[in-house]
Amino acid sequence: MSPMSFIRSIFSSQRPAVTNVDLEAQIPSTSAESTIPPSSPSPAATHAPRSVPSASTDGTTNPLDEFFGVTRPVSLIGTHESRHDSAAELPPPYESLPAYSESRDEEPVTLAMYLFKFGFLFPPFWIVGTLILFLSLSAPTDWHSEKPENQRQELLDIMRRTEVKWSKRCAFALVLLLVVVGVALGVGFGVMRG
Repeated sequence: MSPMSFIRSIFSSQRPAVTNVDLEAQIPSTSAESTIPPSSPSPAATHAPRSVPSASTDGTTNPLDEFFGVTRPVSLIGTHESRHDSAAELPPPYESLPAYSESRDEEPVTLAMYLFKFGFLFPPFWIVGTLILFLSLSAPTDWHSEKPENQRQELLDIMRRTEVKWSKRCAFALVLLLVVVGVALGVGFGVMRG
């Protein structure tokens, strides 16, 4: 026996691998084949090459179960323990929009907000953001001219509160940066003299 024929005989007795099988998309088999445990092979059958097991009546098999010789009861409805089987597990539809989709709770985008965020890249922006605390906010005459004066004033108050909040954050970040730099310089001079 040549070495190549010996290698072919070893590999030919192995079952070919089944690839690209979506286990959750398979429909369970209802034939008697799937519930009968496999019988032990005869000694003569162990050396004969095996073929892929025949598919059930609906054309599907479970390759993992067949490979490991597992038999399990199969439900007649749905696939093997799939979470996608029943429509009863779907969440209820929204009756109204969630609260987070309402735009009233969102704060307006302001200059101080951008100055605070970009101050991490360029800290002098925090100085400009802090200066907004000392400036008054006035709207141009044509700003939201279609709205009544009381709504315009309400929008202006909301924007001013938001500007002050982000401006205070700029001031806090600036003070914190100055403290950290001061401590680092103090430690540096202390180490140099000591």
